[in-house]
Amino acid sequence: DGLRYLQEKGYLLIIISNQSWIAKKRLTREEVDQCFGSVCSQLAKEKIKITAYYYCPHQSLDKCSCKKPEIGLLERAKREYSLDFSASYIIGDMEDDILAGKRAGVKTILVKSGSAKKFSSSPSVRADYVIPNINHINEVM
Repeated sequence: DGLRYLQEKGYLLIIISNQSWIAKKRLTREEVDQCFGSVCSQLAKEKIKITAYYYCPHQSLDKCSCKKPEIGLLERAKREYSLDFSASYIIGDMEDDILAGKRAGVKTILVKSGSAKKFSSSPSVRADYVIPNINHINEVM
């Protein structure tokens, strides 16, 4: 419901994900693409369109510019879809998601599901909004 709400408001839904499983040889790029393809297909059945997905295949020790909290993939999405970051949001459940959003200059929303239960909210990475899960997005937008 939350994703549908965002889509109806005119937002593009773009996934930005860290997938260090690839660098660690636990998954191949093809397997990761299959996973994202499956998620996109399942959401499409509910009339929810994922515009694009991007993922970083590196580990932290690779020091790349695409692994959140770095903003390389956000910048790529911005270029490819002419995004206006001043009118954009990043929604995530990890500190790196919120920090990436802050670095990119987008509004940040922390969903308190999944990894967010362990989120350590220091003032430098405090999200603009906090919601229990994505279905509460209409409460902050």
